[in-house]
Amino acid sequence: MSRSLRTLLAVVAVVAVVIVALRLAGGDDETGASSSEDASSAPATVPPLPEDAPAEGLYVLSTVTDDGLVEVQTWLRSAQPVSELTLTTSDPDLAPGGVESLDLVVRSMENKVLARRDSVGTNPQRVRLRSPATDLYFSYTIDGGLSDATETVEGRGLVRVLGMDVSYDGEAGTVRRVIEVPGDVLSVACLKPKEDFDASPRPCGAATEDGGWAVDLTGADRQDRLLASIES
Repeated sequence: MSRSLRTLLAVVAVVAVVIVALRLAGGDDETGASSSEDASSAPATVPPLPEDAPAEGLYVLSTVTDDGLVEVQTWLRSAQPVSELTLTTSDPDLAPGGVESLDLVVRSMENKVLARRDSVGTNPQRVRLRSPATDLYFSYTIDGGLSDATETVEGRGLVRVLGMDVSYDGEAGTVRRVIEVPGDVLSVACLKPKEDFDASPRPCGAATEDGGWAVDLTGADRQDRLLASIES
């Protein structure tokens, strides 16, 4: 067999191996694409935007559980893409280090995780998102939502509604705060962020049909603190 023929046969063998490898790789790609499609078709876990959410701004739902936890869900709508959030947990005693928000997860409305934090305290944290988005959903928990409740008259208590202050470039619109507690919310009062809770609060918001309370905050009042009178 001549050298040129041996060379040709070697080339043919190499080409055959390459073709087989490409076919195998193609099969793997098809499997991967199928898996990706299956994953993308899985039902989203992000709750739909509430019907009464503002067209621009924040909708913050604070649910106090029977064991005193505050489970907070926030929907954010912005006219421009948001790439970074500045978050601070509002301190009921106006003293650094007093309270923390735990297990923060920020998602797109398509259920893509954009950021996580184990905790956010009373010192501001800048949270950069993995990709910009105009619509966001994030959730977290605050321990001890009712631990500082003060009984005012028999059957009633006064509780400070805790949550995070949320800032971002281009923030505008309304912050709608909705409160749900075991029993009914009887009334809610608002205070400026730097006012002590012993200051004279002003009545704000209105009762919801299910026994909760909703407060709309705009402009300079967007980060007001809430003080709720509840059934105890």
